[in-house]
Amino acid sequence: MPASTPLRYRVAMPEPSSHEFHVTLQVPALRERPVLDLVFPAWTPGSYMVRDFSRHIYDLQTTSNGRAIPSERLDKLRWRVVSDGRPVQVSYRVFAFEQSVRTSFLDQDRAFLSGTSLFFLVPGEESRPCLLDLEPPAGWRMSTALPAVRGTRHRFRAAGYDALVDGPVEMGLQSMYAFRQGGTRFEVTIAGSTNADMARLLADLRRMVDAAGALFGGFPFDRYLFIIHALPERGGGLEHACSCTLDIAGMAFEDDKAYQRFNELAAHEFFHAWNVKRIRDQVLGPFDYTAENYTRLLWFHEGFTEYMQAIILLRAGLLTPEQYLKDLGEDWAKYAGRPGRNVTPLSELSFEAWIKQYKPADNYVNRAVSYYDKGKWAGLLLDLVLRQATQGRRGLPQVFRRLWQSHGRRGRSITAADIRAAAESVGSRSLGAYFSRFIDGTAELPVPTWLRRAGLFVQARSPAQAEGEDRVKTRRQRGWAGLSFAAGEAAAVKNVIPDSPAWQAGLTFRDEIVAVNDHQVDASTVAKRLADCGPGQTVTVAFFRQEILRTTSLRLVRTPERKWSFAIDPAASPTRRRVRQGWLRGF
Repeated sequence: MPASTPLRYRVAMPEPSSHEFHVTLQVPALRERPVLDLVFPAWTPGSYMVRDFSRHIYDLQTTSNGRAIPSERLDKLRWRVVSDGRPVQVSYRVFAFEQSVRTSFLDQDRAFLSGTSLFFLVPGEESRPCLLDLEPPAGWRMSTALPAVRGTRHRFRAAGYDALVDGPVEMGLQSMYAFRQGGTRFEVTIAGSTNADMARLLADLRRMVDAAGALFGGFPFDRYLFIIHALPERGGGLEHACSCTLDIAGMAFEDDKAYQRFNELAAHEFFHAWNVKRIRDQVLGPFDYTAENYTRLLWFHEGFTEYMQAIILLRAGLLTPEQYLKDLGEDWAKYAGRPGRNVTPLSELSFEAWIKQYKPADNYVNRAVSYYDKGKWAGLLLDLVLRQATQGRRGLPQVFRRLWQSHGRRGRSITAADIRAAAESVGSRSLGAYFSRFIDGTAELPVPTWLRRAGLFVQARSPAQAEGEDRVKTRRQRGWAGLSFAAGEAAAVKNVIPDSPAWQAGLTFRDEIVAVNDHQVDASTVAKRLADCGPGQTVTVAFFRQEILRTTSLRLVRTPERKWSFAIDPAASPTRRRVRQGWLRGF
């Protein structure tokens, strides 16, 4: 059978309330392959965690020309079919009741199809064209970036398996919008209830995509789709080559900050259309869907994207420099207080994402930090280093533009050496120390120092100082035990910072504190009772550990925590002003 003969997938949903998709795969006759293997993906690109989607498969049947043929399950992902080279039809059901950007979902109101959680692949045939036929309930609308087959109803095509599963589908009674920007058609579909001002949301999206397109000199697609799920709680986002999926809190648009959060999420996932989908590590496509695809570049693909989302919004006029600096100070305070930020190199955090970030142990916060979070600050630092080297004229945006021209648009994958070479070319200086210390090493990121060099006024205050004239609050903010607590009613210890008073007193993860200085406490009062005492005072703590009541004493110390603020320094030198102006204008 010619390689151009497509694999055919059909998805029906005759009983949406069962949350089960009815899926059929038709494999053409492969004369040279009397035994056919089928593989179900274990993960989805863009979300670096093995999810074992095959656990949701039921009632698998294999036939050829209408007759049942034998199949054998080899392991959790693989089935073997004795086809004798004949065409094979595989029918099965998939239970889909998890609402996320990574997994398929079906109920009586809507359906979301995420290909890796629905479709078998045929090893050796990943490049064979695919056709997808959809059979939605009557009256449902349909949105996908997959190209439609002319003259058909609800049939779509893909160049191969990677393209098929990279084209999620939304079906139901969703609202649909569209606009054109730079010759490209942008479509927006929103499923669920929202109190957002849609005119504002669409206007913001238009400005954001225009700014991103300006950075790269245009769009690498003729059509792009934003799939938005308006849910009770905010979720995440997932990038695709010509679309993205955004899970938002639909009824949370109560202030300007809510629109900013939406714009940040949309800018992040849209920027991935370049950084990760086209400017990418070699292992990030074509994919091995059966196991972890290890990369040491997630600090670049995700962390630098986390940084660039704000730069895009600055350029688009959707974020003011003052608001950006205010947010930056608040975020730096959170990052600088994370005890594990300088334990593991960024490149190693990227490599270990599969087993640590998404399956964190109790001590994760003490031994590691998210490559999103640290990668963002490493991106900011590199931008400022480059701005200083070029008098503010060039920075990290120009690094991305250069990598797009040299690699992304040509289909060439990148390496860490390519990133360094592009940055050194932009800055006309060696950056070996930056990459060895901050990407492959564990040195503290000197962000406050470089912000001062960028013409900012930088201030660090203790929580007590931040309380201002309230002397009672000031006094109660001084003591520190080194404890954090899990969400819930009980005062269950989430983390104990190494070498803190609580650590030295023997407290550990999951201890349930029930009394402080003989006063009963729960999650709402434990911090208040600890704050009754100040630095140098001893506190007696009663707690349960594995149902055994214990007591210990700890001596509070002065808090090392700091609140940071960054603001424009009007007295900055001309050189520093040029760096600041180049940085905050966006590109």
